[in-house]
Amino acid sequence: MGSMLASFNIEKAIGPDGRPIIPSGRYTTTITSHVEPFKCAITPRSEHVKEMILSSDNEAI
Repeated sequence: MGSMLASFNIEKAIGPDGRPIIPSGRYTTTITSHVEPFKCAITPRSEHVKEMILSSDNEAI
């Protein structure tokens, strides 16, 4: 998990109008509460990270 956070920018998704999509912030009301699904943009922080991901085999991801 830490390497994911260190390797990628996780930001609000951009809507068709070019503006950020604001997550609702709602949670489920089940026994184990968790945030409802939302859209986001996940991009590599650098060209080096992008190349590492593209060159790795699928089992390592």
